[in-house]
Amino acid sequence: MSSLAVADKVLLESVLGMSSGYVLDFSNASFANFFRDLSIDIYDAERFPGFGDSKANRLRALWKSGSDEEVATSLRALLDYIEAKLLTGLLSHEINDQSIERVRAIADGLSGANPDLVPSVAASFTTEATVTDNKIQIEIHQDIYDHINRFLATEDYFHAVEESYKVVREALREKTGSEKATDAFKPENYSALFGHLPATDAEKDFFDGVKYLNMAIQFLRNEKSHTLASPLEPNLAIHYISLASLAYDLITRYVSEELTAQIEELIAAERRSYSATRFYRAFEGGRWLNGLALPNELSSPSVRRVLKNKWLREADFTRSYDQSNIALMRLEVVADALTAADVDELLELPTVDSNGYSQEAGTVLFLEYLRAKYPHTISSEAEERIAADQ
Repeated sequence: MSSLAVADKVLLESVLGMSSGYVLDFSNASFANFFRDLSIDIYDAERFPGFGDSKANRLRALWKSGSDEEVATSLRALLDYIEAKLLTGLLSHEINDQSIERVRAIADGLSGANPDLVPSVAASFTTEATVTDNKIQIEIHQDIYDHINRFLATEDYFHAVEESYKVVREALREKTGSEKATDAFKPENYSALFGHLPATDAEKDFFDGVKYLNMAIQFLRNEKSHTLASPLEPNLAIHYISLASLAYDLITRYVSEELTAQIEELIAAERRSYSATRFYRAFEGGRWLNGLALPNELSSPSVRRVLKNKWLREADFTRSYDQSNIALMRLEVVADALTAADVDELLELPTVDSNGYSQEAGTVLFLEYLRAKYPHTISSEAEERIAADQ
């Protein structure tokens, strides 16, 4: 499965003109031939299952089930095609240079390069919810913000709102196969959205509430998409974006037992593949992560936060060296969700087994990785721990 994020897919859908089932100006035959030249059988329903047979749906299936390298290769080839069409004046819809560069950055990111991404720009809300009189500063979902920050930076609130709704729509399609809320929230999709059928009347009311919220987003987006872009009052725009953020959060926060078990087994299997000596060489600097193919669902900050909380609760450094290694490996997978308080909590856990032997192993390498990649997670206590091991 590729690690393409939901917000990336929203951008790609727009650039490639996929809203009506097409991809650029390809016919079915030229589309198949284009991917055949890349050694990808885009119409192989076993290799790329789901979605449907239209060109847009075949590409969505590739994004979901293909490897990062396959997706990156195809995006670069599509960019070459777009640029050739632009030079000849034969492209059927307008694509600007900024969009082309953003797609190139996505492809580079998938293949492990380090592109110069569009810088993040501070928006007019903070990273935590606070209330002062009738003013609320609220954190919006990271996936939403990552996609719309370029519009907020230029005060293009109309498109910031419209694009935030597109992220919600894409998440529904990812989970249920349908972007229409009326279809996506049918009872047969409850397991994909919430993990189970409603167990009580109160829970059914909650599920219905999430459905109606997403329906409201859908109708509000329809109004925006059928009107000319026009200035939108910033305060109203933030209200709209907050609705989109809430709707998105409520349909992406569920992490199934199956997905959790799959990720945990991948990590445990990776640990088993190393001898003790080789493991610590690979664990240093997080090198072990480079070859790990994790499910696409982990691209969601909501999912990473849920798993972080679970794995912090389950961390146990009193069982064995291997179990201590696995606990730290799990947390490296979701390291961007950790806080300094989380790390300090981890350092306070007991490390001695019932026989009086310490079973802690790998903690300093873990802290050094965090210090290099996420320095905000390292407190003075963690620095002291690193220094004590030098």
